[in-house]
Amino acid sequence: MERSSGERRSSEDFFLVKGLAYAFLSLAVLNTLVNLFISDLNLYRVVKLKLATERIERLIEIEKKKNEELRSVYSRIKRNPKFYREKFIREYLLMFKEGEKVVPLPEEFWYRR
Repeated sequence: MERSSGERRSSEDFFLVKGLAYAFLSLAVLNTLVNLFISDLNLYRVVKLKLATERIERLIEIEKKKNEELRSVYSRIKRNPKFYREKFIREYLLMFKEGEKVVPLPEEFWYRR
């Protein structure tokens, strides 16, 4: 239905458009609230995921430090394998050279790296 150029819109059309605009706005607000609090990925779960991510990042940093320590031990073993082989045999396998006297020391004097 076309209107002529001089014909004005009625106030009913204005209120209908205004009512539709408010209805869409209220639906958008309702949808936002549902997504924030009720949906699968709600605000609580997002905060929980953020905390879990931070905890995992801390664990990754700890593991990186352990890895760095192991790499340094590995490089020391590669540089002087005879010393560490003998150290392993003496300390962990408790094997000693023939005729060697072993004097047990208190733990505070032990060298472990």
